[in-house]
This record gives sequence, structure tokens and C-alpha cells, in this order.
Amino acid sequence: MLRRLGRLLPGVRAAEALREDVRRLTAAVERLEALQRKQGEQVKKLREMVADSADSAKAAITASEQSREASRLEADRLRGQERDLLTRFDDARHTDAKWRKIFSHQLAALLRHAVLPLDRLEPPHSLNARRFRLRSQNEEDGVLLALLEHAGWGGRRFVEIGSGKSGGNSAGLAHECGWSGLLVELSERSVDLARAKFAGQRGVTAVAARVTPGNVNELLEKHGYGSDVDVLSIDIDSYDYWILEALNVTPRILILEYNALFGAERRITIPLDQPLDGTPKGYNGASLAALTALADRKGYRLVTCENAGVNAFYLRHDVAPEVREVTPAEAFKPLRSRVDLDDAEIKTDIYAAAAKRNLRLLDV
Repeated sequence: MLRRLGRLLPGVRAAEALREDVRRLTAAVERLEALQRKQGEQVKKLREMVADSADSAKAAITASEQSREASRLEADRLRGQERDLLTRFDDARHTDAKWRKIFSHQLAALLRHAVLPLDRLEPPHSLNARRFRLRSQNEEDGVLLALLEHAGWGGRRFVEIGSGKSGGNSAGLAHECGWSGLLVELSERSVDLARAKFAGQRGVTAVAARVTPGNVNELLEKHGYGSDVDVLSIDIDSYDYWILEALNVTPRILILEYNALFGAERRITIPLDQPLDGTPKGYNGASLAALTALADRKGYRLVTCENAGVNAFYLRHDVAPEVREVTPAEAFKPLRSRVDLDDAEIKTDIYAAAAKRNLRLLDV
């Protein structure tokens, strides 16, 4: 028995050692699981801390973005106010300069009438010396009245193509002299203002229309000015040459706006089929030489240009023969600033500007 127990003792010891190993392993597993649980809790807390931090950071970023957007909007508002103030200042300065120029010219007109021997001057000097402004843009009123003294007043009827809201070159004839006439303007707004302006002049008709070579004669006939017109002015800043070419009526005095940027010598006009949207300033109308050559073919002679370099005056060949014809080179005036007291010349290389944009110009 004892021998049998002695043989079993090593196995019992091995089993106890095995159980001890199992206990140690179980304890190690329990410690590992406890550590994992602790680490899990720590990870959870860390995640919660990160989430809280992210929310805080996100809130801070959002607040910063909102503040930056508010600052941008305020800066835009202030810049807008600054632009408005600068625009108003520039407008006020431009208006002041324009009226200073007008006053200066009016004073000069009085002095010319007071001291110059007007009865001894010959055309075109006698015409230009009479220049002054009542209703016209520059000093066309005085030149036109001087011409009418030579040509006679006829039936006192005018046509103004491109009248704007003011009535253009014929405004003085309507307001001050009681003439009847037709004002034609593209802008509905300008026509409404012209109608209000001439409301007391029952002989003045203002119509809104886009004048083309194809409709100009029909338009004039429709309103009773297809014939017997004394003064006709064309100022549409675009296809003036082609309107004149198509015109059937033969007024005794013709006033044409020329583009002085084309110079005195070249016979230049813009093409009739050229769209004008987006074209550079100054790309319009025709040169003085081009208009004069066309007017000559239609029975008119150039007699003078007013000093601002905008309008040319023509007489029908059978009217006032004592007023001699002048060449475009003699009559030409460069374009002058409307606000500069020293009559600064406006210089723009319209030929280069047209070439840069591949815009056509026609030699006629």
C-alpha cells in the first residue's frame, strides 16, 4: 500500500503543480482583463475628451469664421461707402468744372459781342465770333443764329435726329424763337424728359425711334417733316454717315456731328453693319472730311465748325451765297474737354484702338 502510494505521489505533485500553474494563469488572465477594462475606460474617457475638445475647437472655428465674415461684410460696406463718396465727389467736381467752363464761355461771348467788330469780319470768322450757349451743348446756338441771319428763317421748322433729353442743337429755336420741330431719340426715358421739357411748345413733337437708313425718310414723312425743313441736325453717335446718305429731305441748314478723333484729312466712317456694343469710346460716326464729301454730293457746302470740335455747319448751295465755303482742313477743330478751362484737347488714337479689337473702318 505504502509502495503504491509512493508510486502515486509524483503524479499528485505534478497535478498540484499543474493546478498552481492554472491558478497563476487564471490570475494573470484576470489581471490582463482588468488592465484591458481599465485601458478601455481610459480610451473611452480619452475619446470623450477628444470629442469635447473637437466640439470646442469646431465652435471656436465657427465663431472665428463668423467674425471674419462679419468683418468682411463691414469692410465691404465701408468700401462701398467710400466708393459712393468718391463718386459723389467726382460728380460734384465734374459738375462744378462744367459750369465754370460754361460761365467762362458765356463771359467770353459777352466780351466778343462788346468789343469785336463783328460787322467787319467775314465767314467763317464772323460766324464763330457770334458763338454762345443758351440751350445747346457747346456754343452752337450763336453759330446757328448767325447762319440764320444769312439764310433767312423760312418756315421755322427743324428736325433733330438724336435729340437726347435736351432737344440738341434745335432746343434754342424751339424755346426762345417759337419754332416747330421734330425731336427723334432712341431712349424712351430721354423722350419722356424732352416731352416734359417742351410741354409748353405745342409745335414740338418728340418721338422714340431707332433711326436707320431704311426708315429715316418714312419717319420724317409720317410726322410731317418729309419736306420744307429749315434746319436739320444729326447726332446719333453711330451711323450718322449712312443716315445722311439715305436722307431725302433737303433743309437749308444742315448740322452734322463729326468724329474729330479721325482727324481732318481722312474720309473715314464706321461700317453700317458693325455692332457697337462693347466697342471702345470714340469708335463711332464719321470724320469731317467724309461727311463733307457726302454733303457736297447732296448739294451742301461746309461753312464752319464750332470750337469744341463736335458739330459742323453746312448750307445748301442755293442758300446765302455770300457765306463762302471752307475746306475740312480750314474748318476742322480738334475735340476739346467740356470741363477744362484751357480747352484741353482730347487725344485718343482711335485707329490703334480699332485695330487692336479688329474693328473695321471704311474709307469713303
